[in-house]
Amino acid sequence: MTKTLIGKNNFLFLQNDSARELEVHNNNLCLVHHEFYKRYETIKEKFLIIIFPNKSYIYSNFLPDNFNMIFRPGFDMYNNYFNNNILDGYQILKDVDDTYYKTDTHINNKGALIMFNEFVNKINNLFNLNINNIQYLSNKIEIENLNHLGLGIGDLLWDGNLGNQILESTNDNYYEIIGSEILYTRYKFNINSEIKTLQNIDNSLIDTTIDNYDKILDWNVISNYILFKQNIHIDNKYKVVIFYDSFLCLTLQLYMNLFYEVYFIKNLFDINIVNVINPDYVFEFRVERFLL
Repeated sequence: MTKTLIGKNNFLFLQNDSARELEVHNNNLCLVHHEFYKRYETIKEKFLIIIFPNKSYIYSNFLPDNFNMIFRPGFDMYNNYFNNNILDGYQILKDVDDTYYKTDTHINNKGALIMFNEFVNKINNLFNLNINNIQYLSNKIEIENLNHLGLGIGDLLWDGNLGNQILESTNDNYYEIIGSEILYTRYKFNINSEIKTLQNIDNSLIDTTIDNYDKILDWNVISNYILFKQNIHIDNKYKVVIFYDSFLCLTLQLYMNLFYEVYFIKNLFDINIVNVINPDYVFEFRVERFLL
């Protein structure tokens, strides 16, 4: 079955996915079990989880008329468990226009910048930090097809998702972040790379950057390695672990320069690697459909 659902005004949505996103919001389907929270128990006081809303929920008015997206059962369980240690992107973005792509499942850079600023404000207040909140600007560019950018976006246009459906338009908006160089699908590792790739082998972090010389920081790299950067000129000496999914890929560079040491792990939270790194703070960025 096709994974692209055609909505109103040329908006495309994800359907038939393993996370059953449409069923969660429309039918109150809960896929979260309370036992999942045990993995967070030992680090809850130094932890913040950041939730990006599902596109089908925040842009439900563009879905076909037979959907009534009013439920958030998994989020409600997380919210009750974490209390103040959760940042709900829906409440941040719900009254802002044009924060997700029309033809992709992900947040765009306009929405991502808003989330970045709210994240910095949140951790400063929650943990009494003094992290500099850089106010980046974005430039709107009208694009005929997101796939032409070579940034891994436009997933709802891919043949494997769209199938043989015919679209009226593939036009979309792309927001270029001014003063921020893209890392994802652009950064090439070499002998002078400030960004390192690491692997956890027998509870020891091994630097594997040399194995990735001349390779691009793409999906394969972020899926198989921990990304690490040390910012020796930053005054704060915080060591931070960030778990993330694809929603953070195009803005990794914004978070990479906030802390003295930062480790990026494209995976669900894992207490074992947290114990190996022993960070001061742990952050998890997760789109709502992956709250499992």
